[in-house]
Amino acid sequence: MPPTVRRIPRPTAQRLSLYLREIQPLIALGQQTLSSRALGEKLGISSAQVRKDLAWVLQSKQTNEAGRSGVGYNCVKMHDSIRRVVGTNRRWSTALVGVGNIGRALLGYGGFVQDGFPITVILDADPRMAGKRIGGLVVQPMSALRKAIRTHRVTIGILAVPRSSAQAVATQLCDAGIQGILNFAPMRITVSKGVSVTNIDVSIALEQLSMDVSISNRSRLTGEGAV
Repeated sequence: MPPTVRRIPRPTAQRLSLYLREIQPLIALGQQTLSSRALGEKLGISSAQVRKDLAWVLQSKQTNEAGRSGVGYNCVKMHDSIRRVVGTNRRWSTALVGVGNIGRALLGYGGFVQDGFPITVILDADPRMAGKRIGGLVVQPMSALRKAIRTHRVTIGILAVPRSSAQAVATQLCDAGIQGILNFAPMRITVSKGVSVTNIDVSIALEQLSMDVSISNRSRLTGEGAV
């Protein structure tokens, strides 16, 4: 049985998103085809890996565009096919919970609408925020969460709340029918069966970066001190 979209490995899915970022400006420039080698070189990925990733798109029955030897892939067809696989060919109504520093920064990012993830609902637990207008939307109290999600047919929730309230809010989102959560709270949350979670922890990313830099520096110093 051929693999389905849901069975695509997470690393492959992440690379498919990167491919979209590279292909889109090429289409805008009028480029018609792109080889797996050229795409791989842009991202530091082998051409074999690119072909393997795009084979998942073909096997998912979202396209019959397999690429041609010596020519490459049709940019428009490949772009549209990948969008169908990752789901960005449709609009995903999104709710943002928490309008603190992170929440406001997310509201100011215009790319969500362009990528198909318009924020249609914003909520906050602070009663002083209720009724305020931010980025064209009115902040609603948490008591309105369930009704707002149903009214706006929200599928994805963005969690930008303090660690202390993250799990409680995540549970509320799940109970209200959310299918996916993008979690910016610095903790792992437990969700209902069938709800997907992606955790964005900036501190962990910085710690990983500092470790890489430290190892690189130690290696350089050891090399300079070698006789």
